[in-house]
Amino acid sequence: MRELKLLSLEKIIETEEHDRLQAIKLASHIVNIGFWTIPIALDSLTNGIMDGHHRLNAAKHIGLKRIPCIVMDYESGGVSVFSWRDNISCSVSSIRFMVRNSEKYPMKTTRHLFNPSIEEIRVPLGLLY
Repeated sequence: MRELKLLSLEKIIETEEHDRLQAIKLASHIVNIGFWTIPIALDSLTNGIMDGHHRLNAAKHIGLKRIPCIVMDYESGGVSVFSWRDNISCSVSSIRFMVRNSEKYPMKTTRHLFNPSIEEIRVPLGLLY
C-alpha cells in the first residue's frame, strides 16, 4: 500500500549519508521552479528514507517545515532493495536495523526500485513552510 502524506521533517529518518553540496544545488533548483515535484519514499514501519536523502536535506536548507512523502511498506508496496556497492549488502532487515540503531549507510549504498514508479507531483513551496 502507498499513501501520499505531508510529513514534518523531524519525522523523517535518514538511512544514508548525503553530499551536502549536491543538496544545496538541489535546493536552489527547487526554489527556482517554486514547486516540490518528487515525493520522498519512506518505509511505513520506520519512516526511514528509501529514496530522497538529497531532497530531504534540500528541504532543510530551504527552511521547509514539511514535505510530500510516499509512505509504503517493503512487503506490499512494490519495492525491491539492492546495494550499489559490491562490499556492502543491503536488505530490508539490515536497513531497519540501521534505523533502530541510529546508524547510516555510506552515501549511495542502497538502491530501491519501485513498481509502479513514483509519480511526479506539483506542490507549491508556499504550502510547505
